[in-house]
Amino acid sequence: MIAVLINTVIMALASYGITEEFEAKLDAGNLFFTWFFICEMTIKLAAIGVKKYVQDKMNWLDGSIVSLSIMEMVLTAVSGAGGNLSAFKTIRVLRTLRVLRVARLLRGMQSMQVIIAVFVRSASSFAYIMMLLFVFLFIYTLLGMQMFGGKLDYITGKPRDNFDTFLVAFYSSF
Repeated sequence: MIAVLINTVIMALASYGITEEFEAKLDAGNLFFTWFFICEMTIKLAAIGVKKYVQDKMNWLDGSIVSLSIMEMVLTAVSGAGGNLSAFKTIRVLRTLRVLRVARLLRGMQSMQVIIAVFVRSASSFAYIMMLLFVFLFIYTLLGMQMFGGKLDYITGKPRDNFDTFLVAFYSSF
């Protein structure tokens, strides 16, 4: 639990404009936690076996996050070994999925279980609210096309958010 929280803090410290030295320290911390979570998963697999491991859905989450972390390490190593894989630097975004491990901590708290159960029961009602909002958005898109379609031609040109076509009008209304 403490490792998950510390790793989350380390990931939160990464930002634009930090020094290369600080970024190297954050990368070292992330690498440490990657290996820590790999060892944790390996020990757990050895202790309880594969069959019992896959029966728990939280282990699926942990296993997929560890697998993505391993993939990130491999791609980073290949990219650093002279390969032209600079596009794979975006794979670092997958590192943020480690934050989902915090969900495991929430499962242990009784009060959070009640809140999560309420969210699950509310999900179907949320779908109906979203459909209702979509209908209103659709209506206002058609209304905007009727009122403003073809009328937003300025001397400087047509604005990007006009009401000439349905898709652009829908985007503008949204």
